[in-house]
Formats: sequence, structure tokens, C-alpha cells
Amino acid sequence: MSLHSHPPRWQLALAFASLYVIWGSTYLAIKVAIETMPPFLMASSRFLVAGMLLYGFARWRGLGRPTLSQWKNAAIVGAFLIAGGNGIVTFAEQWIDSNMAALIIASNPLFMTLLGWIGGVQRKPGWVGIGSLALGLCGVSVLVFSKGEATQAGSFRGYLLVLFAVVSWTVGCIYAKRNPVQINSWLNSGMQMICGSAICLFAALALGEKVAVDLGEISVRSWIAFGYLIVFGSITGYTSYVFLLRYCAPTTVSSHAYINPVVAVVLGWLILGERLNYWGWIGSGLILVAVFALLQQNQSLEKKR
Repeated sequence: MSLHSHPPRWQLALAFASLYVIWGSTYLAIKVAIETMPPFLMASSRFLVAGMLLYGFARWRGLGRPTLSQWKNAAIVGAFLIAGGNGIVTFAEQWIDSNMAALIIASNPLFMTLLGWIGGVQRKPGWVGIGSLALGLCGVSVLVFSKGEATQAGSFRGYLLVLFAVVSWTVGCIYAKRNPVQINSWLNSGMQMICGSAICLFAALALGEKVAVDLGEISVRSWIAFGYLIVFGSITGYTSYVFLLRYCAPTTVSSHAYINPVVAVVLGWLILGERLNYWGWIGSGLILVAVFALLQQNQSLEKKR
């Protein structure tokens, strides 16, 4: 795998720290925001504001106007990452706890390894990789059925949507890796958010969400969560992700997947009273062990190259 020349180590470390801590808290923020906001409309508004701020700032700094080809790339990546990944997770959290969403999304490196190999951006998984994939998928199954809610239409729908979001996110990352563009990370992130926001708005209209929202009906804590998602989840976190995806292997970037759930579980417990039962802990443990083993193997293979 051919990666770009690396920026200073402190920039990479800061970007990884942003992913590990901030993205772990966004699942809680999403859950709080959609308490009084329509999910896809909230996602659309969040990414539109963040995208316009990033795009405007990048252009203000003197960066050139993006080409049609760059906008096309941003639209495709934004469709898979912003709308298909974040947007669908936001929609799914109507029916499932924020910590459950985070734990299922922790399986992202497993899908990244399998689909990345098929897509030509990852090495073929060895026996450890295959075993990790099997163990992780078992963990996802245990987690989904741990609460006994999977037989309920709403909860089962929510879990399936989160799994679909994981696959969508993975496909978007693979496409971005296979089709790199020479463009500033802030400008690229802003363009992807703007395009993804448009798709989320279309989804909101298609699903009949109330677009003409009475702002007085939105709670203060939903507004605070909304602002947090714009500043930290979108501008800081997502830009760090795009930056890292450009310079690091996709599976290495996905290492945030076994830190985010820990943050999400702790915050969900402290603020929303969300709890995991015995089987929930087993399922989440299986996922995290599988992801850890997989990432260790991939890092070892990268060092041997």
C-alpha cells in the first residue's frame, strides 16, 4: 500500500486523540439531540453548518475553487460517510441506546479488513484475521440479542440500520483510499459534509420528517448537543478522520473503534442511565478482543513491508 509522505508526528497524535475521545462522545450527543429534533433533519443541519464553515474558512485562507472532479469525489464519499454512515446512525438511535450503537460500530475494522481486501486497499487477512472476523461477528450477534429487544420491530430495525451504516462507512473509506484527491483536508471535509447534508435532507423529506420545525419545541439540552456535534463531532472529529485517512492505512485509522465504545458506554451510563447486561458485556468484549487482535496483526504486517 502506497501512502503519502507523513506530516509531523504531533499532528498525527493530535488527530488520533481527537478521534479516540471526541467521536466516542458523539453517540450520546446524537441521542440527546434527536430527543426533540427530527433525526435526518438534525443530521442535515449539523453537517450543512459545519461544512459551510469549513469550506468558507478554507476559501478565506486563499485555497482555490474546487474542480468539478473534486466535487464529484466529495459527493460520492459524502454520500457513503456522511449520509450513509452518520445520517443512518442518527436515524437508528431513535430505537436503540447510544452505547449499543457505538459497540456495534466498533466492528468497523472487521468490515474494513474484509471489504478493504476485496477492494484492493488492504492485505489479504491471514488466519488471525479470519479468526478475528468470525469472533467479531459472533460478538455483534450476541450484542444485538443481549437485551432481548431484537424481537421488537423497532429495536431490530435500529440494529440492522447501524450495521448498514458500518458497511456504508467502510465502502466510503475504501473509495476515498482508491481515489485520492490532491486537496486541502479542511476544504475536502467541508465539501463532503455539504454533499452529505443534501442527501440527509432528501432522506428527511422522503421519510416525511417535519421540516418546518417549531424552534420553541427544541429543548435546551438538544441545542447544546447539536452545537457540540457541529464544533467537535463534525469540524474537529471528521476533519481529523479525513486527514488521517489520507496518511495512514484504513485499518490503523479504524483503531478508534475500540476506544470510542468505552467512552460511549461510560457517558451513556453517567448521563442517560444506559446499562449493559451480562450478555451485552460478553458481546462487546468479543468485538473489542477481535478488533484488537486484527489491528495488531495488520500493524505487524505493515512493519514487515
